Amino acid sequence: MSTGDATYIKALNKRILIEKIIEHQSISRIELSRLTGLNRSTVSSQINHMMEEQLIIERPSEVSYGGRKPILLQINEAAGYTIGIDFDMPQTQIQIANLLGKPLANYQVQTDDEDVCKNISNVVEKVHDVLKEHRVSESPKGLTGIGIGIHGIVNNDHNIVFTPKLQWNNINMKEAFEKHFDVPIHIDNNANLTVYAEQVYHYPMEDLFSITMYSGIGLGILEGNDIYKGSQGFAGEIGHMIVERNGLQCSCGNKGCWELYASEHALKKTLKAKGYIKQSSEEFDLTEIKDTTIIEEYLDYMAVGLNNIINIFNPEIIIINSEFMHQNRHLLTSLKKRLNSRMNNYQEIVTSSLGKEACSLGGVAISLKEYYGINSLNLSHYPYFNEVGKASIS
Repeated sequence: MSTGDATYIKALNKRILIEKIIEHQSISRIELSRLTGLNRSTVSSQINHMMEEQLIIERPSEVSYGGRKPILLQINEAAGYTIGIDFDMPQTQIQIANLLGKPLANYQVQTDDEDVCKNISNVVEKVHDVLKEHRVSESPKGLTGIGIGIHGIVNNDHNIVFTPKLQWNNINMKEAFEKHFDVPIHIDNNANLTVYAEQVYHYPMEDLFSITMYSGIGLGILEGNDIYKGSQGFAGEIGHMIVERNGLQCSCGNKGCWELYASEHALKKTLKAKGYIKQSSEEFDLTEIKDTTIIEEYLDYMAVGLNNIINIFNPEIIIINSEFMHQNRHLLTSLKKRLNSRMNNYQEIVTSSLGKEACSLGGVAISLKEYYGINSLNLSHYPYFNEVGKASIS
């Protein structure tokens, strides 16, 4: 066997072991050997090396089956950190997490300047402040990666092609961040990171679909544990599927795009026009909306897009990431009744409990996946979130 082959196999074995340790939270060497098929000497050699790196720690089992308690292995979650960013206007969200993807704190920074460079500079400065606050440089691994979600089209080279909301064109944000942080920078569409967060934290399935429905509408697609991006990275721009011929003008250039009728922004725009929301506010109470045709029409348009998605992709589970739908989950019954085609076949439609934190959490998760070099990251058994999906930050 050549040196190159031996190095590759060692790296592969390390990734396999890390994946299993994370999945099981804590596990013995014997159980690792059994689950992975690796012999005990290989497991011990790899574990010893990772313990020297301070990536793995030992602890005694709390349960004894007679004799000495087994020694369990787990990831040293305090060994390093990762950052997830949901880059949006007028505010950008920054999430910091440990090496087990546990959210430690969530920050907001103003990004409402017309100057793209100024917005990027504000976020970079805030990230530096966050790293100092958590004393990241003092940890064994330090900062391991940054994942950034963009509300627009991002190509396979991580370059921002176009953002309808911000009107950005051909922005190399990756290079801008690399000048300040000597770690891998991953930039992707916000819907892609959102669906990845759902898989990692709640739904450990190889194939998954998530629809974000805030200022616009985006579709995140996971196929075989990988984010499906299409040939150039443009896949999932489902909000620009035309549902009304000669309909409302969209900033993308077309008319009648789905997000102009079924996004939360579209709903709030209608409610403001009808006087149910003050112009200076975004808040409203569903029970105070006397004109029921507004919500009925909104659900009609939502169902049009969902019907198309279901018929094209035949998904098992669809996750709707919408604060409005999550707070009014009883509307799912009315929505499902509109999906009555004999061609429709899906198992479940649910609302996201991660909500507006999903994108930044996806940035955290994708950075961790790349840092460990693993095929899948499963944190669904970790008690990170309370009943409403918000991070339980201690």
